[in-house]
Amino acid sequence: MRAGWQKLRPRFTAYELHLPGSPAFVSLAEACPSHCCKKYTVSLDERELARLTRFSGLEPVDVLECEDGQPITLPLAQPYVLARRDGRCALLGDDLRCSQYHGRPEACRLYPHFIIFFDEETERPVYSGVEALTASMRTVLDGGEPGSLIPLLLRHLECPGFTGDPISEEAWEALARETFQLQYLPMQEVKWHG
Repeated sequence: MRAGWQKLRPRFTAYELHLPGSPAFVSLAEACPSHCCKKYTVSLDERELARLTRFSGLEPVDVLECEDGQPITLPLAQPYVLARRDGRCALLGDDLRCSQYHGRPEACRLYPHFIIFFDEETERPVYSGVEALTASMRTVLDGGEPGSLIPLLLRHLECPGFTGDPISEEAWEALARETFQLQYLPMQEVKWHG
């Protein structure tokens, strides 16, 4: 993983490799400048919007960017954009915590982690072929060698929450599993062992 990361690092300057022994993420809402909730625009799809409105009890016009009272849709797989107010996500509470935490979109669930796959043969990141990515991830989580596709769990450098105790191998595996599931297979149930 370290060797693959060294080759990809120049392409992902906002991230670093997150391995067992790295500091664990701890929510520091009171000390966080809410970089992610202020800087990033979050897109979401129909399924994520349905979950958000179900958990929040809010209408789409209350949580999405709108024009003339109608949600703006973009020609993308995730056509909606969370509303922003006063330069930050409209769902960010005064306590700097998400006011709709249980219904939040996948992008918010993933942050500050994500997984990329390094292809040892081409020495490039790989973004397609979910079956091969799943097989590689399963092999790594089962303690085997991944083959030519190497999953790399990354963390966002600007997130100030990486102040916890060193993450154990077991906690790292759980984090990698959950991050992969959210990022690559959000609508599927995956059996990782057996």
